[in-house]
Amino acid sequence: MDPRTNLQLDRETRAPRTDEYSLGVDREIGRGVAVTTAYVHKQGRNFIGWTDIGGTYREEMYPLPDGRSLPVFVIANSTADRRFLLTNPAAYSVRYDGIVIAAEKRQSRGWQALASYTLSRASGLQVSSGATAAASQVSTIAGAPYLTFGQDPNSLTNASGRLANDRPHMLRIMGSLRVPHTGLVIAANLQQLSGKPWAATAQIPLLQGDQRILLEPRGSRRLSSQTLLDVRVSRAIRFSGSTRVELLLDVLNALNDTAEEGVATDNLFSANFARPTTFVDPRRALLAVRLTMGH
Repeated sequence: MDPRTNLQLDRETRAPRTDEYSLGVDREIGRGVAVTTAYVHKQGRNFIGWTDIGGTYREEMYPLPDGRSLPVFVIANSTADRRFLLTNPAAYSVRYDGIVIAAEKRQSRGWQALASYTLSRASGLQVSSGATAAASQVSTIAGAPYLTFGQDPNSLTNASGRLANDRPHMLRIMGSLRVPHTGLVIAANLQQLSGKPWAATAQIPLLQGDQRILLEPRGSRRLSSQTLLDVRVSRAIRFSGSTRVELLLDVLNALNDTAEEGVATDNLFSANFARPTTFVDPRRALLAVRLTMGH
Protein backbone atom coordinates (compact mmCIF):
# COMPACT_ATOMS: atom_id res chain seq x y z
CA MET A 1 0.00 0.00 0.00
CA ASP A 2 1.32 3.42 -0.94
CA PRO A 3 1.66 5.47 2.30
CA ARG A 4 1.13 8.66 0.27
CA THR A 5 -2.51 7.87 -0.58
CA ASN A 6 -3.75 9.93 2.39
CA LEU A 7 -1.67 13.01 1.47
CA GLN A 8 -3.07 15.79 -0.68
CA LEU A 9 -1.85 19.18 -1.86
CA ASP A 10 -4.18 22.15 -2.10
CA ARG A 11 -3.78 23.53 -5.63
CA GLU A 12 -4.91 26.95 -4.36
CA THR A 13 -2.13 27.17 -1.77
CA ARG A 14 -0.82 30.71 -1.48
CA ALA A 15 2.75 31.76 -0.76
CA PRO A 16 3.36 32.98 2.80
CA ARG A 17 3.56 36.76 3.17
CA THR A 18 4.77 39.16 5.80
CA ASP A 19 3.87 42.82 6.30
CA GLU A 20 6.30 44.85 8.38
CA TYR A 21 6.68 48.49 9.30
CA SER A 22 8.70 50.47 11.77
CA LEU A 23 8.68 54.00 13.11
CA GLY A 24 11.74 55.53 14.73
CA VAL A 25 12.99 58.80 16.16
CA ASP A 26 16.70 59.73 16.46
CA ARG A 27 17.99 62.56 18.61
CA GLU A 28 21.48 63.82 19.35
CA ILE A 29 21.56 64.91 22.98
CA GLY A 30 25.19 65.87 23.35
CA ARG A 31 28.49 65.92 21.55
CA GLY A 32 28.93 62.45 20.13
CA VAL A 33 25.90 61.01 21.98
CA ALA A 34 22.68 59.98 20.24
CA VAL A 35 19.52 58.19 21.35
CA THR A 36 17.02 56.24 19.27
CA THR A 37 13.52 54.99 19.92
CA ALA A 38 11.78 52.71 17.44
CA TYR A 39 8.59 50.67 17.23
CA VAL A 40 8.53 47.58 15.01
CA HIS A 41 5.44 45.66 13.92
CA LYS A 42 5.41 42.47 11.88
CA GLN A 43 2.40 40.48 10.71
CA GLY A 44 2.68 37.19 8.82
CA ARG A 45 -0.01 35.04 7.24
CA ASN A 46 -0.67 32.38 4.60
CA PHE A 47 1.69 29.93 6.28
CA ILE A 48 1.61 26.36 5.02
CA GLY A 49 0.62 23.42 7.19
CA TRP A 50 -1.40 20.24 7.45
CA THR A 51 -5.06 19.74 8.21
CA ASP A 52 -7.21 16.59 8.21
CA ILE A 53 -10.15 16.85 5.81
CA GLY A 54 -11.18 13.18 5.94
CA GLY A 55 -11.16 12.24 9.60
CA THR A 56 -14.20 12.79 11.82
CA TYR A 57 -13.47 13.50 15.48
CA ARG A 58 -15.55 13.58 18.61
CA GLU A 59 -14.55 15.53 21.70
CA GLU A 60 -14.10 13.62 24.94
CA MET A 61 -12.65 14.36 28.37
CA TYR A 62 -9.54 12.39 29.28
CA PRO A 63 -8.69 12.01 33.00
CA LEU A 64 -5.13 13.03 33.87
CA PRO A 65 -3.08 11.45 36.69
CA ASP A 66 -3.33 14.64 38.77
CA GLY A 67 -7.14 14.54 38.80
CA ARG A 68 -7.75 17.08 36.06
CA SER A 69 -9.57 16.31 32.82
CA LEU A 70 -8.24 17.25 29.40
CA PRO A 71 -10.47 17.73 26.35
CA VAL A 72 -9.23 15.49 23.52
CA PHE A 73 -10.34 14.71 19.97
CA VAL A 74 -10.87 11.01 19.27
CA ILE A 75 -11.33 9.76 15.73
CA ALA A 76 -14.87 8.56 15.10
CA ASN A 77 -14.42 6.98 11.68
CA SER A 78 -11.55 4.82 10.46
CA THR A 79 -7.95 6.04 10.53
CA ALA A 80 -7.86 4.95 6.88
CA ASP A 81 -10.39 7.69 6.12
CA ARG A 82 -8.03 10.48 7.15
CA ARG A 83 -6.82 12.75 4.37
CA PHE A 84 -4.02 15.16 5.25
CA LEU A 85 -4.20 18.28 3.13
CA LEU A 86 -1.21 20.59 2.78
CA THR A 87 -2.74 24.06 2.59
CA ASN A 88 -2.94 27.48 4.26
CA PRO A 89 -4.69 26.80 7.58
CA ALA A 90 -6.55 29.94 8.62
CA ALA A 91 -5.21 30.01 12.19
CA TYR A 92 -1.52 29.99 11.24
CA SER A 93 0.00 33.44 11.72
CA VAL A 94 2.82 35.47 13.23
CA ARG A 95 2.59 38.78 15.06
CA TYR A 96 5.58 40.67 16.44
CA ASP A 97 5.50 43.96 18.31
CA GLY A 98 8.66 45.47 19.72
CA ILE A 99 9.92 48.73 21.17
CA VAL A 100 13.64 49.44 21.01
CA ILE A 101 15.41 52.14 23.00
CA ALA A 102 19.09 52.65 22.19
CA ALA A 103 21.86 55.09 23.10
CA GLU A 104 25.22 55.42 21.38
CA LYS A 105 28.37 57.24 22.43
CA ARG A 106 30.53 57.55 19.32
CA GLN A 107 34.27 56.94 19.34
CA SER A 108 36.06 59.85 21.04
CA ARG A 109 38.62 60.29 23.78
CA GLY A 110 39.58 56.66 23.42
CA TRP A 111 36.25 54.98 24.09
CA GLN A 112 32.84 54.21 22.61
CA ALA A 113 29.68 52.49 23.83
CA LEU A 114 26.28 51.31 22.62
CA ALA A 115 23.37 50.23 24.80
CA SER A 116 19.92 49.02 23.77
CA TYR A 117 16.82 47.61 25.44
CA THR A 118 14.05 45.78 23.57
CA LEU A 119 10.60 45.07 24.95
CA SER A 120 8.76 42.71 22.60
CA ARG A 121 6.12 40.07 22.10
CA ALA A 122 6.11 37.35 19.42
CA SER A 123 2.90 35.36 19.18
CA GLY A 124 0.82 33.33 16.77
CA LEU A 125 0.67 29.76 15.53
CA GLN A 126 3.45 28.01 13.62
CA VAL A 127 4.35 24.39 12.92
CA SER A 128 6.96 24.76 15.69
CA SER A 129 4.38 25.94 18.26
CA GLY A 130 4.08 22.47 19.73
CA ALA A 131 7.81 21.77 19.82
CA THR A 132 10.04 21.35 22.87
CA ALA A 133 11.71 24.14 24.86
CA ALA A 134 15.01 23.80 22.99
CA ALA A 135 13.47 23.83 19.51
CA SER A 136 13.88 26.72 17.12
CA GLN A 137 11.04 28.75 15.63
CA VAL A 138 10.27 27.67 12.08
CA SER A 139 7.38 28.13 9.68
CA THR A 140 7.96 25.12 7.41
CA ILE A 141 7.09 21.46 7.78
CA ALA A 142 10.33 20.50 6.03
CA GLY A 143 12.16 18.68 8.79
CA ALA A 144 11.58 16.72 11.96
CA PRO A 145 9.86 17.17 14.36
CA TYR A 146 7.50 19.39 12.33
CA LEU A 147 6.66 16.97 9.50
CA THR A 148 3.24 15.99 10.84
CA PHE A 149 2.21 18.93 13.03
CA GLY A 150 -1.46 19.71 12.44
CA GLN A 151 -2.40 16.34 10.96
CA ASP A 152 -4.11 15.47 14.24
CA PRO A 153 -6.34 18.18 15.77
CA ASN A 154 -4.95 17.42 19.24
CA SER A 155 -1.60 18.94 18.20
CA LEU A 156 -3.34 22.34 17.98
CA THR A 157 -4.62 22.28 21.56
CA ASN A 158 -3.09 25.27 23.42
CA ALA A 159 -0.63 25.73 20.53
CA SER A 160 -1.56 29.35 19.79
CA GLY A 161 0.31 31.90 21.87
CA ARG A 162 3.93 32.83 22.47
CA LEU A 163 6.26 31.61 19.75
CA ALA A 164 9.49 29.70 20.34
CA ASN A 165 11.73 32.76 19.88
CA ASP A 166 9.67 35.07 22.09
CA ARG A 167 12.01 36.90 24.47
CA PRO A 168 10.12 39.81 26.10
CA HIS A 169 13.22 41.52 27.52
CA MET A 170 16.58 41.94 25.77
CA LEU A 171 19.32 44.22 27.08
CA ARG A 172 22.60 44.70 25.20
CA ILE A 173 25.59 46.83 26.17
CA MET A 174 28.75 47.00 24.05
CA GLY A 175 31.81 49.16 24.38
CA SER A 176 35.54 49.48 23.86
CA LEU A 177 38.32 51.41 25.61
CA ARG A 178 41.86 52.24 24.52
CA VAL A 179 44.08 52.15 27.60
CA PRO A 180 46.42 55.17 27.40
CA HIS A 181 50.16 54.58 26.92
CA THR A 182 49.81 50.78 26.71
CA GLY A 183 48.48 50.02 23.23
CA LEU A 184 45.83 47.82 24.83
CA VAL A 185 42.22 47.84 23.66
CA ILE A 186 39.56 46.35 25.95
CA ALA A 187 36.14 45.53 24.48
CA ALA A 188 33.10 43.95 26.11
CA ASN A 189 29.68 42.75 25.04
CA LEU A 190 26.97 42.13 27.68
CA GLN A 191 23.62 40.53 26.85
CA GLN A 192 20.73 39.85 29.19
CA LEU A 193 17.89 37.83 27.62
CA SER A 194 14.60 36.40 28.84
CA GLY A 195 14.45 32.62 28.71
CA LYS A 196 12.64 30.84 25.88
CA PRO A 197 8.97 29.93 26.44
CA TRP A 198 7.67 26.39 26.77
CA ALA A 199 4.71 24.47 28.18
CA ALA A 200 3.92 21.22 29.95
CA THR A 201 2.53 18.36 27.88
CA ALA A 202 1.07 14.90 28.35
CA GLN A 203 1.28 11.76 26.21
CA ILE A 204 -2.32 10.61 25.70
CA PRO A 205 -3.26 7.19 24.24
CA LEU A 206 -6.11 7.61 21.73
CA LEU A 207 -7.73 5.42 19.07
CA GLN A 208 -5.70 7.11 16.33
CA GLY A 209 -2.48 6.54 18.29
CA ASP A 210 -0.61 8.22 21.14
CA GLN A 211 -0.73 12.00 20.96
CA ARG A 212 1.53 14.57 22.62
CA ILE A 213 -0.82 17.34 23.78
CA LEU A 214 0.00 20.70 25.33
CA LEU A 215 -1.64 21.08 28.74
CA GLU A 216 -1.15 24.85 28.82
CA PRO A 217 -0.35 27.66 26.37
CA ARG A 218 3.27 28.04 25.33
CA GLY A 219 4.86 30.70 27.52
CA SER A 220 3.23 29.42 30.71
CA ARG A 221 6.78 28.37 31.60
CA ARG A 222 10.17 29.76 30.62
CA LEU A 223 13.76 28.64 30.67
CA SER A 224 16.04 30.67 32.91
CA SER A 225 17.10 34.09 31.68
CA GLN A 226 20.64 34.39 30.34
CA THR A 227 23.31 36.95 31.24
CA LEU A 228 26.26 36.60 28.89
CA LEU A 229 29.41 38.71 29.07
CA ASP A 230 32.18 38.40 26.48
CA VAL A 231 35.45 40.33 26.92
CA ARG A 232 38.33 40.89 24.50
CA VAL A 233 41.76 42.33 25.26
CA SER A 234 43.96 43.06 22.26
CA ARG A 235 47.26 44.72 21.47
CA ALA A 236 48.70 45.49 18.07
CA ILE A 237 52.46 45.43 17.48
CA ARG A 238 53.68 47.17 14.34
CA PHE A 239 56.84 46.19 12.50
CA SER A 240 58.57 47.77 9.55
CA GLY A 241 56.37 48.75 6.64
CA SER A 242 52.75 47.63 6.88
CA THR A 243 53.38 44.39 8.80
CA ARG A 244 51.42 44.13 12.01
CA VAL A 245 50.89 41.42 14.62
CA GLU A 246 47.81 41.57 16.84
CA LEU A 247 47.59 39.59 20.09
CA LEU A 248 44.06 38.68 21.16
CA LEU A 249 42.62 37.29 24.39
CA ASP A 250 38.89 36.48 24.36
CA VAL A 251 37.00 35.45 27.49
CA LEU A 252 33.56 34.13 26.57
CA ASN A 253 30.75 33.87 29.11
CA ALA A 254 33.02 35.62 31.61
CA LEU A 255 30.32 35.49 34.31
CA ASN A 256 30.03 31.71 33.81
CA ASP A 257 26.25 31.81 33.44
CA THR A 258 24.76 28.33 33.81
CA ALA A 259 21.27 28.89 32.36
CA GLU A 260 19.68 25.82 30.84
CA GLU A 261 18.78 25.71 27.14
CA GLY A 262 16.63 22.60 27.19
CA VAL A 263 14.86 20.12 29.46
CA ALA A 264 14.85 16.32 29.47
CA THR A 265 11.10 16.19 28.88
CA ASP A 266 8.10 18.48 29.05
CA ASN A 267 5.81 15.56 29.92
CA LEU A 268 4.29 16.73 33.20
CA PHE A 269 3.87 13.18 34.46
CA SER A 270 7.41 12.00 33.77
CA ALA A 271 9.97 11.66 36.56
CA ASN A 272 12.34 13.79 34.47
CA PHE A 273 9.88 16.62 33.89
CA ALA A 274 11.65 20.00 33.52
CA ARG A 275 15.05 18.53 34.41
CA PRO A 276 17.70 20.66 32.63
CA THR A 277 19.81 18.75 30.13
CA THR A 278 21.68 21.31 28.03
CA PHE A 279 23.26 24.55 29.18
CA VAL A 280 24.99 27.60 27.74
CA ASP A 281 28.66 26.99 27.07
CA PRO A 282 30.77 27.57 30.23
CA ARG A 283 33.39 30.26 30.68
CA ARG A 284 36.30 29.76 28.31
CA ALA A 285 39.35 31.72 27.18
CA LEU A 286 40.77 31.84 23.68
CA LEU A 287 44.21 33.10 22.67
CA ALA A 288 44.92 34.15 19.10
CA VAL A 289 47.64 35.84 17.05
CA ARG A 290 46.71 37.73 13.89
CA LEU A 291 49.37 38.62 11.31
CA THR A 292 48.67 41.35 8.78
CA MET A 293 51.01 41.95 5.87
CA GLY A 294 50.48 44.53 3.16
CA HIS A 295 47.61 46.94 2.78
